[in-house]
Amino acid sequence: MQNIVWNIGHDLKLKNITHAKGCFIYDSDGKSYLDMESGVWCTPLGHCHPEVNQAMTFQIKHIIHTGYCYAHPIIREAAQSILGIAGFPDGKCLFLTSGSEAVEIGVKVIKTISSKPLLLTFSDSFLGSLGSSGTRPDNEWFLFDWSKCAVCSSDTDCDSGCRYFSSIPFEKISGFVFEPGSSSGMVRFPPKILISCIVSRIKEFNGFIQINEITTGMGRTGKWFGYMHYDITPDIISIGKGLGNGYPVSAVAFNKYIIYKMEEKGFYHSQSHQNDPLGCAAANAVIQTMIKENSLEKCISNGSYLMEKLIELKNKHKVIKEIRGRGLMIAMEFSDKINHDTVVLIYEKLLKKGFIIAKRPKLKIFRIDPPLIIEKKLMDDFVQAMDKILSEL
Repeated sequence: MQNIVWNIGHDLKLKNITHAKGCFIYDSDGKSYLDMESGVWCTPLGHCHPEVNQAMTFQIKHIIHTGYCYAHPIIREAAQSILGIAGFPDGKCLFLTSGSEAVEIGVKVIKTISSKPLLLTFSDSFLGSLGSSGTRPDNEWFLFDWSKCAVCSSDTDCDSGCRYFSSIPFEKISGFVFEPGSSSGMVRFPPKILISCIVSRIKEFNGFIQINEITTGMGRTGKWFGYMHYDITPDIISIGKGLGNGYPVSAVAFNKYIIYKMEEKGFYHSQSHQNDPLGCAAANAVIQTMIKENSLEKCISNGSYLMEKLIELKNKHKVIKEIRGRGLMIAMEFSDKINHDTVVLIYEKLLKKGFIIAKRPKLKIFRIDPPLIIEKKLMDDFVQAMDKILSEL
């Protein structure tokens, strides 16, 4: 790999992977690895799902890419599938290639249709690596630290009496970009009452609600989208990762009013790979397959089972500080009883035993995000391997 730039913050451990199927990847020596990370959280249906691959193969044989003045019907089909699960029957979609693009386009739209100077997001959000949402400059963003809200003893609505909540300049906010749970990979869920109050205040000042569903979408939390745990109604939804089940496609879904405002303001965006048929074929197949295979129900059941087993592990091993998760988006955080080097050692031992998880850079946190199709036996194998490693510390 000497000619490859590898600067993603994670070390390259396996250089000879040859193929994958379902929950497993395989190297050139024939060794299998249980992928408890779903690639980069991108394969909710497991690697190389036959129905998704069949749909992509069919599209490859016909047309992969379209130009400025012609389109293929699969684009409309994919848009209808997304709008159906998003609850935007009169909305529209834009298809792109990465989650960062999907978030940034939503931000760009809000900036175009609103004259207010700031966007609001949480300080621990990761919105992407491009544009304003990637850099979040002070003159464009208000970053709210909700950590105090997580331990708030009040069970009433947030109001001006709270000095943290009252610090948000709602009159200057054009939109709230909400990341419902990934928390830059740390898997933390803001209180429902806080989100409700923020959304209410944003709407009171005629602002817009954009949801970053790149990680939390496509069934990862047991619902189609993570925001659905909060009983709120968004204006814009940015979708990626699991949408293509490993193929690089993302989408932005806009409700009817946003489309009206975009047309009114003459919103413009153009790039080479926009509304490509191949990506749309993958996205449409993923959604239809997830519906057919009851993937949301599987995620709820499997997530509950794995959380139960991991909590049992935490109760047995005091080096585990906390297990937190929703559906099959789970974090294991280690306590001060062990140092960072020991956490790295645990990660490497798991890998040697054939289990792939995500170790958050510089943090004592493991991300555990297996495909939604994972079987209980495979989860048991993973927990048993972790138990053995922790017992040997």
